[in-house]
Amino acid sequence: MNKIMDKYMQEFKSYLNQLSDHEFSEVVDFYMEYLQDGGFETYEACVAELGTPKQLARKVLADYSIRLLDAPEKEKATMRSRVQQSTTQVHTIWLIVLAILSTPLTIPLGIAVLATLFAVFVAGAAIVFSIVVTIIALLFAAVVVLGIGIAIIGQSLSTGLFYIGGAIASLGLFLICVPVINWFIRGVIHVTLSFSQWLYSKLNRKNRAEERRDQK
Repeated sequence: MNKIMDKYMQEFKSYLNQLSDHEFSEVVDFYMEYLQDGGFETYEACVAELGTPKQLARKVLADYSIRLLDAPEKEKATMRSRVQQSTTQVHTIWLIVLAILSTPLTIPLGIAVLATLFAVFVAGAAIVFSIVVTIIALLFAAVVVLGIGIAIIGQSLSTGLFYIGGAIASLGLFLICVPVINWFIRGVIHVTLSFSQWLYSKLNRKNRAEERRDQK
């Protein structure tokens, strides 16, 4: 491997720290062999064929992360809990966004992509924020009403019990809402991930090296 190709590969490898040792070796060996077989002698030739090292690495990380999420259910169950899976999904969304932004786009298309991703993010964040605020307000109101009920129960038993009952009902509603909001957040993450994957599949143009990898 000549010095020019080595420079390209060293930069490429520096962006792959999120891969496992096996995945790292697999990716590096493949692209090193590809560049050697293709006879790419200059750094510019490597970039023209594969993109910059950062662009190529972002696409590789996004592809591996998507492949991991698409693994069979039994395999995923052994690898991560639901919380870990949600975290992985958020991480995958971020990697897909970086990969999309690294893809050469025309200016109008680039603006449209950024606007769409921003709109999806803002809409999801706004919905989640409003629901979380509502649940917190419900919990706060339940605590206040419970305090009022306890304070006046000595003066009026029926009124005090009414307030305490209302507080208990509010706390029960809060406990019901907690798993609902958890389910909703995971749903928002899943929808955002699906949209990101769809957008990535439409915008990602595979080079010859990626087509060769897919055939293996």
